Amino acid sequence: MKMQKSLYSACLAALLLFSLSLTVSAGHSKSQTIAPDGWPKHLDKRKLYTSECGFVYAGKKSSADKINKIFKTVVKELKECGIEQATTGLVLVMDKKEKPPFEVEELMTRFAEKQDKQKEGQESEKSLDSILEDMKKLEELGLDMNFLLAIASIPIEPNMLPELVSEFPENLDEQIDFCMIVPTERNMLNGIKKLLDAALKKEKVGTAARVAMFPFLVAAERKAVSGLKKNRQAALFELLKSRAEKSNNN
Repeated sequence: MKMQKSLYSACLAALLLFSLSLTVSAGHSKSQTIAPDGWPKHLDKRKLYTSECGFVYAGKKSSADKINKIFKTVVKELKECGIEQATTGLVLVMDKKEKPPFEVEELMTRFAEKQDKQKEGQESEKSLDSILEDMKKLEELGLDMNFLLAIASIPIEPNMLPELVSEFPENLDEQIDFCMIVPTERNMLNGIKKLLDAALKKEKVGTAARVAMFPFLVAAERKAVSGLKKNRQAALFELLKSRAEKSNNN
C-alpha cells in the first residue's frame, strides 16, 4: 500500500511540473500550402495547418484537428466570460516519438535570462528556483529535460522562438501574438508510462510486483492523463485570456 501511494504521488506530481501552460482555437484544420512570410513549410516531420485562431505545426492532421477542437472550446468559454478573443498564435504539437523542435534546456536558459532582466516589479508564473527543483526531481528519476515536452504545455514568447528554431524569421512577434508547444494525449500517456517506470526502477520494484500492481498502474495512468488534459485546456484559456485583455488595454 505504501508503494502504491508513493507511485500514485509520483504520477500526479507530473501534473504540477511546469504549470506554465497555454495556446490557440478553431474549426477544422487545413494544410497550409503557402506559409506566412519567412516561415518553414515543414518543421521536421510536422506540416503547417491553419485554423481560425492561427497556425498549428503537427505531424498528423488528426493531431491538428484535436488541438483546434480544444481552441474552439476555449474561445467559447472566453465569450461566456465576456472576452472576445482576437489574437493570432502558433502551436507546435509534440507527438509520441517526434523529435523536439528545440532543447528544453536551452529554453530554460533563455527563460532564466529573461527573468533576470524582468525581476523588478514583475512576478513570473513560476519562479526559476521552482523550475530548477522540478528539473532536479526529473534527473533523480533518470529523465532528461526534454521529457517535459511529453507532459507539459509550455508557452514561448514569439520573439524567443526564432532563437530556439532558426527557421523562423526574427520578426515573428510581429506576425503572431502567442506561441506554445503542447503534447498530444498519446504523448501524455507515453510520458506518464515513462515516469511510472522510472519511479518503479528507483524503488527497485521487480517484475512479479509490477504484474500484481498492473490494475493500479493503469488507473494511475488514466488519472494522470485526465489531469494533464484539463491542465492543457486551462492553460490555453489563461493564455488567450491574458492576451485578449492585453490587446484590449492597448
